[in-house]
Amino acid sequence: MNPGAQKLLAHVITLGLLGMAAGPIIVYGASQQPSDTKIVSNGQIAGVAAGIAAAGAAIGIGVYYAVHHGHSLTGCTASGPSGLELVSEGDHERWALIGAVNHIRPGERVRVTGRKEQKDPPNSRQFLVEKVSKDFGPCDGDRSGR
Repeated sequence: MNPGAQKLLAHVITLGLLGMAAGPIIVYGASQQPSDTKIVSNGQIAGVAAGIAAAGAAIGIGVYYAVHHGHSLTGCTASGPSGLELVSEGDHERWALIGAVNHIRPGERVRVTGRKEQKDPPNSRQFLVEKVSKDFGPCDGDRSGR
């Protein structure tokens, strides 16, 4: 479990324990007569606190994965002037592949996961490959970008 998830789990547990330790809450009616007094049980308080904590945790986890997801590119590889390149399928952009590219050969259609990086000059695109997510085999003739 990563540190962010551990911290989130600790917050959820703390909120749940605080909800159970809060004790009964007295809710008064408009006339504030003793006959109108209702007591909310500890179980109801714990249930509400657990529901709020679960909703907060779900939102937090969703935001975390939306922001920290790994980028991926799918396309065909080719040899380029600076080494291995990938021509992406969607926009036909050319990316210089760096990082974990030892098992990638020119002419293969692959999906790689990693980070997009900008280098000098500004129009040069590099993709830092962290892993090869999928190897689809050889490229068709029209996808290689050559």
